[in-house]
Amino acid sequence: MSRPFIYLAGPIFGCTEGEAKNWRADFAAKLAQHCITGISPLRCEPIVGERYDVAYDDPCFGQPKSILAKNFVDLQRCDMTLAYLPNTEPGKVPSVGTIGEISWAYALRKPVAIVTQDPFLTKHPFISQQPSWPVLSTLDDALRLIVGIFGGYAGGRNV
Repeated sequence: MSRPFIYLAGPIFGCTEGEAKNWRADFAAKLAQHCITGISPLRCEPIVGERYDVAYDDPCFGQPKSILAKNFVDLQRCDMTLAYLPNTEPGKVPSVGTIGEISWAYALRKPVAIVTQDPFLTKHPFISQQPSWPVLSTLDDALRLIVGIFGGYAGGRNV
């Protein structure tokens, strides 16, 4: 069996590079210890300025249409989607792109795990009904779930 791929959905628009990438890099490194690959929607997308925007001047990877196309291809190819929705700061909107990716995965019948403690989001039908498991409260729980499901297949470690 090939190495499992997990799509790492989460906030990007309006985030600093660290806010958008650090949790993904950390989570992907933990997955890699179990021969599981984390796929970031930020691959091919450099930050322009101090915060990510919905578009920048690159016809291949920086336009809204190209960003959605790449992310949809990645999500289709992955075995599962992890959607991380941290609490939304006052005055900010929850990650609309992540909610869209959750719906894509749901429509494609891909397993979805959602991590959030945001009380507004946990009550919303798109968040409460589309994931394959109850909403998780920590990335550690998500790691345990993903490794439990896919870790035994990697590297011939079926026990």
